Amino acid sequence: MSKTYSINCGCKINIYLKILNRRPDGYHNLESLFYPLPWPEDYLDISVGSGRGISLRACPKSLESSRNILLRTYELFAAATDYRPGIKVYLKKNIPLGAGLGGGSSNAAAFLIFLNTLNRFTALKRDQLLELAADLGADVPFFLYNRPAWVSGKGEKVSPANIKLHGLHVLIICPGINIDTSWAYKAHALNRKESCPSHDSVLTTGPLIDKKSCFERIILSNCFEKTVFAEYPRLGSIKTQMLQAGANGCVLSGSGASLCAFFRERDHLSRACNTLDRQNVSFYYSKLN
Repeated sequence: MSKTYSINCGCKINIYLKILNRRPDGYHNLESLFYPLPWPEDYLDISVGSGRGISLRACPKSLESSRNILLRTYELFAAATDYRPGIKVYLKKNIPLGAGLGGGSSNAAAFLIFLNTLNRFTALKRDQLLELAADLGADVPFFLYNRPAWVSGKGEKVSPANIKLHGLHVLIICPGINIDTSWAYKAHALNRKESCPSHDSVLTTGPLIDKKSCFERIILSNCFEKTVFAEYPRLGSIKTQMLQAGANGCVLSGSGASLCAFFRERDHLSRACNTLDRQNVSFYYSKLN
């Protein structure tokens, strides 16, 4: 008999993102502050039965390709452990593609943890899981922790951060634009002669993380904004509208195309939601606990 499991995969936002130098392996070194959110989320329905190998179905169906990160996760884990259970996976994708929210990386990390839990006899240790995660993608190691963290290197260096954002309202704004990450990095590299802004807007006046931090305030900043907004001016316009509606801060997440806007006041939040509704712009709401 087969056993079935259901897994929820949340997303992440970048509160701060600075791109540093290009690495010999093709990735870029970065310095970023990641914050996990439970919504929007993807769903994995997994059936474990007899036999060996993996089959994948997905919604949308276009994700059922051999390049899907879930298939690569299975093969990489199997190569490391020689553990190849018979698995059927159904992926329901709700996290928008090309939005800078780390949906694929979240899927991979959740599936990696699942496989390691299922594998009772040759389960990998934490540092081994992190190595596999880094091989899968730059954002995957963060989702193994799934808590606020400073991320550096190509994404494999994760340092948990004690950030206090409790009580804030956040909108994840997804205007239906799909931005290719490789394009964003190449376009940003062409504009590297002009330095990144030190900050875009201040979210709070309290300490950012701990005594080791050189920051005294949470700074919303993303080095991709200048490049991305020049190519997709609608994103820059939406950011301006959110700030005019009363957002305490608004910033592009990752290489885009989503924006995250933070609010302290409910009436400002309502005003922003009405603005987005009038323009038929999709968004997701969460209150940070």
